[in-house]
Parts: sequence; structure tokens; C-alpha cells
Amino acid sequence: PKHNTNKPKPKTLYINNKRIKFKPKEKEEKVRSKMSKVSLIRLSLLGFLVIAVVTPSAKSTVLGGRSDVGNVRTNMEIQELGRYCVKQFNLQQQSKQGNDATNARTDTAVLSPLKFSRVESAQKQVVAGTKYYLRIAVTQPDGTSRMFDSVIVIQPWLFSKKLIEFTPVASPVY
Repeated sequence: PKHNTNKPKPKTLYINNKRIKFKPKEKEEKVRSKMSKVSLIRLSLLGFLVIAVVTPSAKSTVLGGRSDVGNVRTNMEIQELGRYCVKQFNLQQQSKQGNDATNARTDTAVLSPLKFSRVESAQKQVVAGTKYYLRIAVTQPDGTSRMFDSVIVIQPWLFSKKLIEFTPVASPVY
């Protein structure tokens, strides 16, 4: 006898020792249904991810913009950066004084060497590395306190730490 090739032959499948008969088309439909559910779940997760990334939050910052550094007084990395800035400034001042033939200082606003007290506030900005904006409290040789604004750029992959700016604050706010 000839078999009809158009009509699918039922197959037998055993699951947990139970005999289940099904047609190949039913299996395909179940697989397609399951695949479409998985695709829908993946698409939904991707949608949520895009929304989470694109939607600004209350604390979001502009890409490449400055952001506040939290817990500055207890952040040892920030305090060490402040200490480094004061040290570099003192070295620059000593170098300038050594190069000055008359050794006469007309700028009495900045006395050297300064002694690091603490970093009062800090912001950071991602550039080609990380740029830190620090407000540093120092003690001058006469014992008075003074605030300085400092900018430092760190590029860890180059093992580079560079003091860009170290200027006294015109009217310190304590």
C-alpha cells in the first residue's frame, strides 16, 4: 500500500513515562509560540533598558560635565589629591624663588610653604582622564587659614597626575 505523504503521521513521545501522541505540525506551533514569547520578553527588556538609559534622573549630570564628589572629608583619595596639590604648588613656588635673581617677592598674597589642612569640596569631570576641581583649606606660615581653588588632571593609563591651577579664593567662605 502507498502512504499518503501529505498527511503527517502522529509521533509518540514519552514524558515522565507518559505516552503522548502529537502531530509534527503541533510541535512546530508550540515551538514557534514559545520562541515568540521569548522574543517578546527580550524585546521588552531591551525597551526598558533603553528607557532607563535615556530618561534623565533627578541626580543626572550632563555627559562630560562636572559632578559633585560625595563625602569629601572622609574620602581619602580626594584628601590625598588635595595634599598632592599643595605639595606641587610649594615645589613650583620654591622653583620660582630659586630662579628669581633678586629673590624679592612682591606677591605677599601667596606665602610659601603652605601646609595642607583639608579638602572642603570637590567636583570631578571626565575628560581625557579625570579632572578634579578642589577647594582646599591650607595653613599659611603665619598660622592663618586660607582657601585655594585647585584643578588637577589624572590620567591613570599614563601614570600622569598634573596640577593645572592653584589659586587663592578672593573671599573665602567657611
